Order: sequence, then structure tokens, then C-alpha cells
Amino acid sequence: MPSAWTPVAAVLVLLLAGPARADDLGARLYTERCSACHGDQGRGDGPTAPALQPPPRDFGSAEFWKGRTIEDLRAVVKGGKPGTMMPPFEGVLTDAEIDAVVASLRRFAPPGVAPK
Repeated sequence: MPSAWTPVAAVLVLLLAGPARADDLGARLYTERCSACHGDQGRGDGPTAPALQPPPRDFGSAEFWKGRTIEDLRAVVKGGKPGTMMPPFEGVLTDAEIDAVVASLRRFAPPGVAPK
């Protein structure tokens, strides 16, 4: 016989798991779509980076994050960056997937410098 706590426990598990799933989506998409150029740790040192001019961004650099907003990052992921090899992901990723990738980039920022 199930206890009265079973539905409450199930809801708590789902609520607590929600953010982890979103973060996992961003990390997975980053690995699939971004790490070849930007590297596993976001340092701009992926396996294709040596062939790219200009080199890919280093997301671990405090200088990169200065004055940068989440909307700035979203615009580049969505529309690409002219004059670089950064492709647009609009039409390739959904808006929610783009948001997940952008959110995952913040994990590479030095403490205290990533936009909120």
C-alpha cells in the first residue's frame, strides 16, 4: 500500500531534477556543437581550433566576459559571428536549446564575472 508521502516525494524529485536536466541539455549540446572549436573546457582549444582564424573564443577568460550580457551570447549563438567561423544555430537549434547552450557557457567563466 503506497504511503501518503509518495505523491509529494514524486513531485519533489521532479522539481529538483528539472534544473539538472536543463543544464545537462546545454552541456550535451555544447559537447556536440561547440567543443570541436571551443574545447571541452571552453578554452578555445578544441581539435579544430588550430585551423581557425581568428581563433575561437576562450570562455575561461575574464576579459571575454567583461561587459558581455546573456543577450549578447544568445545573439552570437543564434546568428553566428561575421568574419569568423562561428556559424549561426538559428534553425539548427530551437530557442530553448540556444538558451540552454548559453546558460552552459557560464560554467566556464571565472568566479564573479559571468553575467546573470
